[in-house]
Amino acid sequence: MYLAISAVAAMCAFLAAVQTRNAKRLGEDLRQKTVEAESFQLTARTMEERLHTEEAARAQLADRITKVETALRESEDTACRLRQELQTERRKYKELQAELDSTKDAHDAAISAMWSARNEVDNLGQENDKLTEALNTERETAKHWKEEFNKEQAYRLSTEGRIMREVNNLLRYDGTAHGQEDLSDE
Repeated sequence: MYLAISAVAAMCAFLAAVQTRNAKRLGEDLRQKTVEAESFQLTARTMEERLHTEEAARAQLADRITKVETALRESEDTACRLRQELQTERRKYKELQAELDSTKDAHDAAISAMWSARNEVDNLGQENDKLTEALNTERETAKHWKEEFNKEQAYRLSTEGRIMREVNNLLRYDGTAHGQEDLSDE
């Protein structure tokens, strides 16, 4: 019995040693697995933090993308509005240019008419000078003829004579005889 007890005890000791060895190996495996699990947990937390950081960055990027798209739409709207304003301003420019051209043509026509009128005025002035000169000449001639007429009038008024049938005596201003005139009917 001792032998059986010894064998059982040896077996138990052997089993205990195997179990101790298994326990140590399992403990060692457990420690490695715990370290690995802690490492995986730490990695998981790090990855989770990265994920949150990445999600925050994605949210910021999504906000930025939304803002950029909004700004792009607004800039496209602004560009379209500016193109329309540019076309409107170009039309206005063309209209103003046409108006300016017609005004310039009218101005040139007015300048031409002014020069024509000025030349006409100069010509009329020259004709006026000629007419004034002719008028002065006529006045001098009229004055001369008036003086001559007045002399003749004075001569007629101061001439004395007798009218007879056959001979007429003529006297001068001073009363001396000038001659005779035959007034007979022949």
